[in-house]
Amino acid sequence: MLGVLLSAADSYSEQDIPSGCQSTVRTFLSAPDGAKLLALDESGCSTVIRSSTDNLNRLNQSVEAGNQWAAQYSAEHIKDLDGGNLEDALIALGQFSNRDMTRFLLFAKDGVLSERELSDALTMLPLSLSDNPDAQLKVLNQRRSKVVSVTRKDLLQQRRQALAAIDGFISEIRSNR
Repeated sequence: MLGVLLSAADSYSEQDIPSGCQSTVRTFLSAPDGAKLLALDESGCSTVIRSSTDNLNRLNQSVEAGNQWAAQYSAEHIKDLDGGNLEDALIALGQFSNRDMTRFLLFAKDGVLSERELSDALTMLPLSLSDNPDAQLKVLNQRRSKVVSVTRKDLLQQRRQALAAIDGFISEIRSNR
């Protein structure tokens, strides 16, 4: 039954979404926290977020601002996105990593983010930096420093993966200059 509800929620236009789901999603996106994330997951309405660009933009803003619960939701549902929505979510998760690298690496350790998603999130930068290699290098070096500062032994593998991704992209930018 829940699968039918989730499939139906995927095909709703914004005005067709049941009011209970609209309220649950609006409540979560207004100020994401653990209880609201749990309510969103339990309601079967969590997939409704991706039915609206406005919802996804609000989610990404919370992720970029460092909200751990928005980042948790985004990481858990990254596989449901594609195209520009996927790119925006990965960029937002990369910006989240600037604020809480340990939690970001935990998403990968816990299997919420794949190695590819970890790498992409750390190396996809906002469009505003696309024509500015110096600014790109600055952001990547700051991220690299954040990764290096994570000393938890249980995150050593994710730390190595993150450093390899960042160092590879830094080399690519330098070679294109």
